[in-house]
Amino acid sequence: MDIYERDHLQQFLVTIFGQQAASWFPNEPLFNLTYELIQESGGCTEAMRYVPEPLGPARNAFRWMAKEVRKKFLKTIAENKDHYAMCIGTAAYRMAHRFHLAAQGV
Repeated sequence: MDIYERDHLQQFLVTIFGQQAASWFPNEPLFNLTYELIQESGGCTEAMRYVPEPLGPARNAFRWMAKEVRKKFLKTIAENKDHYAMCIGTAAYRMAHRFHLAAQGV
């Protein structure tokens, strides 16, 4: 990894794990775990795309739900594969110990 790749990886890890990740030396095992983290959070992110937004006051619930489903589906196919922060956070929480070990070179 070059210095720029290490910097980008470290910035991402600090965003997910907080300031403790600032002391981690970005290495190949951390990169591989980050790749796995993004893959793991993909299923959650895909499911979040279909969660309807809140119903406004005095609205027909059935018509609103049909509109929301259409809107969410069209949004999903139009957007790229960005991940929801809560999905990445959940996967990061489950994998935190592995990241700590990789940062130590274990």
